[in-house]
Amino acid sequence: MLALVGFRGSVCPLVCMLLAGSLVACGGSSGSGSGSGAGNPQPPPTMVGALSAQYTPLSRWICHPDLPDSEDACATGLDTLSVAASGEATVLPSQRAADPGFDCFYAYPTASLDAGENADLFPGPQEIQVTQVQFARYGEHCRTFAPVYRQRTLTSLAAAVAAGLLVDLQGSAEALELAYSDVREAFLHYLADQNDGRGVLLVGHSQGASLLRRLIAEEIENDPLLHDRLVGAHLMGTSVAVPISDDVGGSFARVPACGSARQTGCVISYASYREGDPQLDEPLFGTTLSPLTEALCVNPAALSGGRAALDVRFPRRQPPAFETLLIPRGSGGPYQDITTNLLLSDPYFTVPGQISGQCVTDDNGTRYLEVRVTPEPDGPRANDYPGEFLGGIGWGLHLIDVSLTQGDLVRVAGEQGDAWLSAR
Repeated sequence: MLALVGFRGSVCPLVCMLLAGSLVACGGSSGSGSGSGAGNPQPPPTMVGALSAQYTPLSRWICHPDLPDSEDACATGLDTLSVAASGEATVLPSQRAADPGFDCFYAYPTASLDAGENADLFPGPQEIQVTQVQFARYGEHCRTFAPVYRQRTLTSLAAAVAAGLLVDLQGSAEALELAYSDVREAFLHYLADQNDGRGVLLVGHSQGASLLRRLIAEEIENDPLLHDRLVGAHLMGTSVAVPISDDVGGSFARVPACGSARQTGCVISYASYREGDPQLDEPLFGTTLSPLTEALCVNPAALSGGRAALDVRFPRRQPPAFETLLIPRGSGGPYQDITTNLLLSDPYFTVPGQISGQCVTDDNGTRYLEVRVTPEPDGPRANDYPGEFLGGIGWGLHLIDVSLTQGDLVRVAGEQGDAWLSAR
């Protein structure tokens, strides 16, 4: 979960990020609509698309329904140990839907450790593990598609920062343009090869969320067929701009903020910071370029607003490069006792009722998901959990944006999919 520092509206964003982040280039050409010909009424055409030689091989996909389970990152164990305040533990099983009625398409965050400015088309362990942590659980409700793409790498961003080039404008723009072209090409290939008129939910974090934001603005909401098939968009760790006190406009002309779990064709987006984080004086997220807009914040645990308990899904082990970037907090698991944590075998854990969040706007105009961890010094559960980035200012809980609300996001995805199917 990395990064993109990012931003707003139709101004092409640039991202200065260390490790995680990348800029999001926005703007560009509109998608072309397609419709039935003149004359007698015809059945609605299927979604437009274009087969791609690059994305025809299944090796170009980290998750894909046609991959064997042994090669599909989304066919992984996701059972979660739920530890109550009393210490009582139960296992929440996770099972992929046998015949889901809609699809999910994912773009992962900045994760590649390849040496160049852009990653290659061969996914490394980081990309695979991040996809498992952030996206595989959506398979409880939808078919999962996650293409490999030539993103701007973690390596190049770290090198730029080390050289004092916090914002390498030309390099960032060119690298992100290549990344976007791959995500767009993979999506169009999916439309031509797999969609067959099915609804699709877009899911992304950080650099990936920014690229999907551009895809919606340029391709999806400008094409009635594509827009009709949009179940929703879950775009975490980036900034979707909206007019102040409004839920549509800015980044998107037609796609509004989600206000209920059964609302379709809408967007959930947020950046998370711990309550009282002093680094909010210099935030990298939750802001926009224009004083007339603000960053959208939609709490998937409370879509209509207010504070609510977050249904977290913390991995017991983060992808290695990310784990080294987290400020150590807590005891390494759901229990205060370190030895007990070491003996756990379930790959994920959750602590119901201990972590809550609400969308707030501070005095500087930063809009974000404010996260509160309630210590339980006399109980068996840990009093804190790692989330902040070790090597920079203003990141907040960016590295765990998705994990903080993943149970809520997946639940909402299921309800949005059901609503989209029911309407048809």
